[in-house]
Parts: sequence; structure tokens; C-alpha cells
Amino acid sequence: MLWVILSVLAGLGDAISFAYIRGLHKLNTNVKLALYSLITLPFLLFGFLFYEIPVVSLKFYIIVIINVFIWIVGIFLLMKSLEKSDLSISIPMLSFTPIFLLFVSYILLGEFPSFQGLVGIFIIVIGSYILNISSINSGFFGPIKSIFDKKGFRMLGVAFLFSITASLAKIGIQLSNPAYFIFMHYLFASVILVILFFNKLNENKNQIKLNFKYFLIIGIAVAFSELFIATAYKIAIIPYVISLKRTSVIFSVLLGYFFLKEKNFKQAIIGSVIMFIGAALIIFS
Repeated sequence: MLWVILSVLAGLGDAISFAYIRGLHKLNTNVKLALYSLITLPFLLFGFLFYEIPVVSLKFYIIVIINVFIWIVGIFLLMKSLEKSDLSISIPMLSFTPIFLLFVSYILLGEFPSFQGLVGIFIIVIGSYILNISSINSGFFGPIKSIFDKKGFRMLGVAFLFSITASLAKIGIQLSNPAYFIFMHYLFASVILVILFFNKLNENKNQIKLNFKYFLIIGIAVAFSELFIATAYKIAIIPYVISLKRTSVIFSVLLGYFFLKEKNFKQAIIGSVIMFIGAALIIFS
């Protein structure tokens, strides 16, 4: 299944970019946000090796603009969370995106998973519960409470916003093609962010130069992740694609442990394995 491979590869791209963003936690958030979008843009041109520039309607550009503004808020909150919490705590909260998508995708696209796929999605959320099992001494519902207590709780809001942007992205892709939609999305986002944060970018020129190689890695990882996931959107329903993409949590946990020396690895990896089981149910549904 091509969409499965593309979704998992997109998850790997996410994990790499999240790890490097986490490593740049001392850099101004607005600067990171603008560079994140701007440095990704040229690498998205590779998509046009496989897709032509289509003729699109005004509706397409309206979808892009709405999507960009929601996406900017989501990415800003994501970066703030990565600055304040471990990858193994904050990123797993993105596993709630497929749950939100059960409603958002159905409303906007009329998509809904099969029973087995639905079970797989909920197992992924259970894995997210296990990731917080260190709080079990506060009662069975301790892990759920801890999600809201931890500094990364805002990731639940990010997960909801990303459920909207994923659904809008599919609409935009249906009106054009994966390469064109993603490129236009990042083009609009880059223009808006550079205008908004031009002074911050200018003030942090030295830090940008010092960390430019890391932004290049982020740009490459994000560009190919976006192209892969956009292509997967054309093949499978959004809740399945995003659920598979969220296997990035497994990569994030491993990267966080081995490279950033983060704690709570055992419960994090157990929860990640459970998520992987849920992903398997989705694949074979």
C-alpha cells in the first residue's frame, strides 16, 4: 500500500524536524516559525518533478489562505510546547489528531473509517495514555490528568487545529494536486510570517547564520514529509493517513532518548508500541 509507506515516511520526516526544533529551543519562537516555513519552500519544488502546475479556481486560494492562518497558530503552539517539554511528552499528544478527525473529516469531507480502523485509532490514543503512566500513583485516571498538567498540554489544541488543516489540505489537493497545494501553502505562509516577524529576523541574523545548517535539515525533512503526506491524502481517508503519520511518535521517542537524553523512556516506548499495534489494525482494515 503506497499510502502506508508515504504516511510512515512523513512521520519520520516529522520526527526529524521536531527533534531539531526542540534542539533550537533557545532561539526566538517567531524566528523559528518564519524560518521553518521559508527554508521549506525551495525544497517543495521537487514536487513539480511529478506534478504539473494546474489551473485552479478562486475557491482553491480561499482554502489555502484559511488553512495557512490556522496552520500558523498550530505550528506556533507546537514550537512553544517543544520549548517547554520533552519530545516524549509533547509529541505523543498529536496522536489525538485522528480522534478529532473522526468528526472534522466527516463534516468537511464525508469520510469515516471502518470498524476495525476505528478500533485502531482508539488503540493509538490508548498508547498515548500509557505514555503518561508515570502518574499512575495518583490513581487510574492520573495519566489523563497529567496530560493537562504538563507544560505540553497545549499540544491537544495543536492536535485539534491540525485535524482542521489536514481536512482543508485534502480539499485543496482535490482542487489542484499535492505539489501545487503544498507549495502555495508554504508560499503564502512564508510571505505572511516574514512580513510579521521581519524585525525579529533582522535582530537574530547572527543566530540564524549560526544555526542555518539545522534549519536546512528541518526544511528538507518538512518538505518531503509534506509531499509524502499530501500524496497519501489522494489515496486514503484522512483519519487513516494521519493515524499512520502519527507513528512519528515512535521515532520522536527514540530521537529524544538517544540524542537529547530525555527521561521516562520505558513508559514512552511501551506506549509507542501500543500505538504501533493500533496502526497495524488501520493498515489491514
